[in-house]
Amino acid sequence: MKILIVKPSSFGDIVQALPCANALKQAYRGCQITWVVFDDWKLLPKICTDIDEVITWNRKENLKGFFDVLKKVRQTKYDIAIDLQGLLRSAILTKFSKSKIKIGVPGMKEFSNILIKEIYPQKSEINATLRNLETVHYLTGQSFDPKVNIKINANVDNIIKDNKILKNFIVFMPFARGKGKDWGILNYQKLSSLLKVKYADLNIVVLGSNNNYGKIKSSNVIDLCGKTNIDELASILVKSRVAVGADTGPMHLASVLSVPSVFIFGISDINETAPHIGKFSLLINEKKSKNIKSISPNMVFDEILKWIK
Repeated sequence: MKILIVKPSSFGDIVQALPCANALKQAYRGCQITWVVFDDWKLLPKICTDIDEVITWNRKENLKGFFDVLKKVRQTKYDIAIDLQGLLRSAILTKFSKSKIKIGVPGMKEFSNILIKEIYPQKSEINATLRNLETVHYLTGQSFDPKVNIKINANVDNIIKDNKILKNFIVFMPFARGKGKDWGILNYQKLSSLLKVKYADLNIVVLGSNNNYGKIKSSNVIDLCGKTNIDELASILVKSRVAVGADTGPMHLASVLSVPSVFIFGISDINETAPHIGKFSLLINEKKSKNIKSISPNMVFDEILKWIK
């Protein structure tokens, strides 16, 4: 059996969709799963051992990129195609795939449900991980616990050695799109000071993209922004004691890798986007849920201590 999954973006959304691959492997023993993903995130499905093939989509090429990926998709006759993105372009891709069965995730947008069947639309507002798994439930009549199998491929010993990172380290992943998810550089600086006073030998590693390098100006941290790809990011995360950050893709990856993860929630809908796998704490100010900066460094510090005692 050959199954196509269309979920091109973004980092965190892809992580929350990966349990579908595992559930499909359980439901259809020996099935082959192909995942369509934007170039930016291509390493993410590649480190998931339940995915057999990855088709990359160059969205920077606009229409040409779309027709290139459509051509690749149509080279194979699939038994099932699942649109987990739920947008117009992903629905068009799914619609014109050579698949016997074509379905879309609950909560499809941009009138994409006109093109393919949206299953269980009444479940559009449930947790994203569970919402994605509803597609497998619809196909099989079975329920599956969310599970992700990640293969740690990258050797990061040189990165750790070159940056003089000790075995006892935690990770900050501070950078998020949108002000509502941005806890603020000053808060991370204050948090790093609290941690160093308590644990002088604790290394604090900052992870992010190249354009974030140097943003957290503190002698308390080791800045690895721009020095890792997704494969290496995963390898560093599994060596860390705790991951700290907002509702972002790298934080969700830390959670599914069973790294204790302290999520600082702001404007995100915690009921929809909260992690569902791994070891995690969710921090949110119930009275000012949309104001992420109402969560103090001391609150985050106290939560970290619960994991590293």
